[in-house]
Amino acid sequence: MSGPLHQRLLAAHASGDGRALVGLYAEAAAIANSKDAACFFLTHAYVHALEAGDARAAALHAALKSEGREA
Repeated sequence: MSGPLHQRLLAAHASGDGRALVGLYAEAAAIANSKDAACFFLTHAYVHALEAGDARAAALHAALKSEGREA
């Protein structure tokens, strides 16, 4: 990944902005070029949502389950 989204992800990591990371990783998932890449980014969004107590965690979890990423 490169470009503005990558730079925004780096900035959010540097500042420890977990809530921003949820959205940015979800955005990366939406534009990923493969199902595996999308699920990789969704997993990161989900983990950051859990860490931040973000309400988006439930929807992210559901999205991962719908892609078969949980048994």
